[in-house]
Amino acid sequence: MKKFFKKLTAAVAAATMVMAMGVTVFAAGESGKLASGTYTANQNLYKNEACTNPSMGDKALNDMKADITIRGSKADLVVHTHEITYLGLTGHLGEMAINGDVQEPDRITTDGVTDYTFTFTGLDASMFYEGCVITGQFTTYVGNMPMKATGYLKLINVMAK
Repeated sequence: MKKFFKKLTAAVAAATMVMAMGVTVFAAGESGKLASGTYTANQNLYKNEACTNPSMGDKALNDMKADITIRGSKADLVVHTHEITYLGLTGHLGEMAINGDVQEPDRITTDGVTDYTFTFTGLDASMFYEGCVITGQFTTYVGNMPMKATGYLKLINVMAK
């Protein structure tokens, strides 16, 4: 009988963890939109809307997380990036534009490592949900050659903070 209760307890604990993760990830209503709160998300930058062809600038942000703050119908997005090396040249994302809001990065150097953040405020909160793709203009600076292109920022694994 003790074995049965141990197995039952383990099964209930596992099911509870799985359900809690699902609630935490989406923390959303029936529409899939994020509820008011703060979130982090994995971020990737693509050349195409289907998000199958990574952008050159993707390496600047794909191992960092974005921060999302939802306040009712408005949202703030902070995209974290770092320096990249491309064909032996060091560069970074130097400008981002989402919904016509052009942002220059805030530069942060800690222990010799330089990171950049782009902060967008007052965005439409309905833009944000698990797997959302945000269209924008992204400028990559490598050496003296800025490359400006339309890009697609995909946010996945959205988790409540």
